[in-house]
Amino acid sequence: MEVSKIKKLFSNYLLGKTPEQENVIVDQWYDSFDQDPPVAVFKDRQEEEKIRLEIWNTISPQIKVAKSFYLSASFKWSAAAAALLVAVCTFFFLRHQPYTEIITNNGEYKNILLEDGSQLVVNAGTRVRIPRNFVKNRQVELLDGEIYVEAARDEQHRFTVENGSIKTTVLGTAFNITAYEGLSKMTVGVVSGKVKVEMPEHGATILNKDQSFVLHKDISTVTVERFDPATLGWKSGKLILNDASFEEMIYLVEKQFGIKIITTSEKVKMTRYTTELSTSMDPIKAAEVLAAIHRLKISIHENQITMY
Repeated sequence: MEVSKIKKLFSNYLLGKTPEQENVIVDQWYDSFDQDPPVAVFKDRQEEEKIRLEIWNTISPQIKVAKSFYLSASFKWSAAAAALLVAVCTFFFLRHQPYTEIITNNGEYKNILLEDGSQLVVNAGTRVRIPRNFVKNRQVELLDGEIYVEAARDEQHRFTVENGSIKTTVLGTAFNITAYEGLSKMTVGVVSGKVKVEMPEHGATILNKDQSFVLHKDISTVTVERFDPATLGWKSGKLILNDASFEEMIYLVEKQFGIKIITTSEKVKMTRYTTELSTSMDPIKAAEVLAAIHRLKISIHENQITMY
């Protein structure tokens, strides 16, 4: 079969435009690669995701709009073969992703109604994966960030959220999970109902309404604390800081406002930050208010804010 026809076949297949006969041809070709038992290449999902991103970051800069040149016949064939290779790689890449990935930028959040009727609210700077057939596989993978869930009740298909080795199983409830990589704590807070949080090193913890599971990452300990409703401030457009360290403060400010704050002052680094800011504020104004409340000042140089 000619290269152009093969490329067209793959393109139409991925778009769902091929007739049943051609679908069978592609599926048989694809399945022929699965005759040997699968080999475990990656240690875990995090390593797999890291390598996938590295590969994508390597090849994506090479995908550019083609310019018009007069090419030799041999060069045209090489280019066609390269185009076919890209099409085949794309085919494999899409076939091996049985999930939808949701990514929010800094300063952005999304409200999503899931296929089973559950509500998922995704905070700024968050990455989440959701299975494409969510009704039968109600599993959310929180890679980084913060989400709020109101899970629809379904006794036959439990709603679970996985964050690394931590698995939260919902028993018909509303809850919030904060799992930003840059924060020293990972928390699961129950707004209503009941959840079970499982972690290999600490076993299972049952949480009821108004309770929080708190993992202190730096010392690898777990505590159960009273849930602070202010944690949900982000859902109504607020950044609420409650005795936050400088590192926590600048991390959350960057997530919500997209600005970087630095300092060389030990006084600023040692300050604990408690305030409430509307995420609709101008970013510079938000930094000014934050500094003024704590009797500090800021200076602005290009896109960088120095607090002193």
